[in-house]
Amino acid sequence: MITINRLDHLVLTVKDLDKTIDFYTRVLGMEKEIFKGSRIALKYGNQKINLHELGNEFEPKAYKVQAGSADLCFIINTDINKAKTYIESLGIKIEEGIVARTGAMGEIESLYLRDPDMNLIELSNYK
Repeated sequence: MITINRLDHLVLTVKDLDKTIDFYTRVLGMEKEIFKGSRIALKYGNQKINLHELGNEFEPKAYKVQAGSADLCFIINTDINKAKTYIESLGIKIEEGIVARTGAMGEIESLYLRDPDMNLIELSNYK
């Protein structure tokens, strides 16, 4: 039997690397990392998102590569109400929220927005 400890990284396939990097660094406070010469990742906490440019992916890759098909939830340290105010101040549309949801460890309050590829991004606080 295999026992999973945690998620280390995930991969997003994106249409425009610069727009994606800007969104995740400016809006969500992640850090850009360049590794193995030209690979790009977005770091947060002890995890990261590796970026693949659509049509120029690294092997191996997902079976059906497509930009905009992800639905990601991030637990944030910032109060959800302050996060909503900040996102709105940037002119970014809130898709939904603040709403009650259930996270991996219990009840959360969430708001939803979209990244440049239209991936659904959920930002949440545990209650």
